[in-house]
Amino acid sequence: MSFEFIPRRQKAPPLDIIFIKGLKCETTLGVYDWERVSLRPVLLDLEIGSASNESFEHDSAKGLMNYDSISKRLTAALTTLHYKTVERLAEHVAQIVLDEFHAPYVKLTVGKPAAVKNAAMVGVTIERRVP
Repeated sequence: MSFEFIPRRQKAPPLDIIFIKGLKCETTLGVYDWERVSLRPVLLDLEIGSASNESFEHDSAKGLMNYDSISKRLTAALTTLHYKTVERLAEHVAQIVLDEFHAPYVKLTVGKPAAVKNAAMVGVTIERRVP
């Protein structure tokens, strides 16, 4: 019987999470033409990793992610762009957060309220990390 050596995982650096819950945006979303006639509401829940914990340790704005800037950027992006699927919308939002706000990690839930009869909301949750 032989065994393979498996190296020990390196400990990941600390990651603090900021969150934005229930960010209401409007976008054109849908596979069918009739769905893309007008803006429809979507709700975003974001958990965003912050590699810099200086603001947590020293009560400082240095290295702090700006909730308002993130919210405004995502609202503007969704208002002007058109998506066929909620999955593609989620992927685009995640890339904005990772690329433009230099976040190492994002967990995002995109919900479509009242999209399905007898359901309050349907949607998708994705997690993305910078390699």
